[in-house]
Amino acid sequence: MKTLTFGLEIVFLTELLGSQPTRDIATEFIAKRNGLVLQPDEADSLPEALEKGTTVFFRYPGTEEPALRDYQLKGFLKEAGKVLNGKELPRNLRSKIDQTVFISPRWLHLLPPEGELRALGTLVDFLERPLRAETAQGPRVAIARSELLPAGCRLTCGIECLPGEIDEKVLRELLDYGYYKGLGQWRNGSYGQFRYTLTAQ
Repeated sequence: MKTLTFGLEIVFLTELLGSQPTRDIATEFIAKRNGLVLQPDEADSLPEALEKGTTVFFRYPGTEEPALRDYQLKGFLKEAGKVLNGKELPRNLRSKIDQTVFISPRWLHLLPPEGELRALGTLVDFLERPLRAETAQGPRVAIARSELLPAGCRLTCGIECLPGEIDEKVLRELLDYGYYKGLGQWRNGSYGQFRYTLTAQ
């Protein structure tokens, strides 16, 4: 089957926040929900327990270097498709992305900012912020804590599209949305925004 294949480089313009629970929380949650356990590559890629409530980055297999997963980038594309659906783009865009767009490799290695000689794992910081919610008992405030990577960190990956309505023009429209609403935790707080280079292969 003939497909459209692209190389993608993303450079984050703002800090990027981790969005995964730590290993102990993830394992406990999955066990409670359906009696299953995390797959070994998933469990080993999450850091051990940090301060309670901290969200983290996956770790690239066999290292302590932060990473994203293919489904996180595809999830961003689907979210962009939902927002941009029918606005000069194909209809049912989210479903078409889900069925015909594929990200590779499975693990997306995050790289330090251009010119930074230290490993990205040594640049991990933390961001704490209040979260406000309206509950049945009235307003509540909690403190959220997330791993934080600096602006300028990068990733590269491949995108493959099956024949259909998702072409280079549509992909560019979807990726352009990353300038406004990025990847990771607290995207509406202007974290994880990015610019990209898309190259047909």
